[in-house]
Amino acid sequence: MEAKARGRGARAAPSRRGLKAPKTVDYINIDFDVFGSLLSFYVRTVNILVSQDLDAEMEPLGLAGGTGKIATILLVGANPGIRPSVLAHFVRRDRSAMGKLLDAMAEAGLVEQRISPIERRARELYLLPRGEALRDTVRDAARRQDERFFAMLSGDERARMLELLRKVYVHYLDMVPDPE
Repeated sequence: MEAKARGRGARAAPSRRGLKAPKTVDYINIDFDVFGSLLSFYVRTVNILVSQDLDAEMEPLGLAGGTGKIATILLVGANPGIRPSVLAHFVRRDRSAMGKLLDAMAEAGLVEQRISPIERRARELYLLPRGEALRDTVRDAARRQDERFFAMLSGDERARMLELLRKVYVHYLDMVPDPE
């Protein structure tokens, strides 16, 4: 039997950051059909929820909306000279989307692209002073949001979830570095 939206001990979550229950007569006994047993459904849905929540956290920093800005600030800051193609590989952006993101971030004074002195056809990414000034604030805000958003999980549950998600990520991506 497929899981119901509130079946098996689940309880309705309180509204957070504007995420409100639908205004309808009865949605409590909705049948999720096959979705109730698909990891992919929950991964996609939680991705949307965590992205919306992270956007709310990053809005005061001007980094809300879309994906890739936070990763770009942090990964370029940690890896000065990283190539756009390498960054795109790890954040799962295609070449066109990565180019548009980098152009917008350059226009905002956060990153710059330089021609590689070693390989003249290659470009390298560096944070500009404004991006560098945001880096610690972005890192702290991301950690704070992560702690708050997943607060319902124990430390052991968080560690296990991170381990499992990282395992899937590593399986599908080449050359993923070991965690800190």
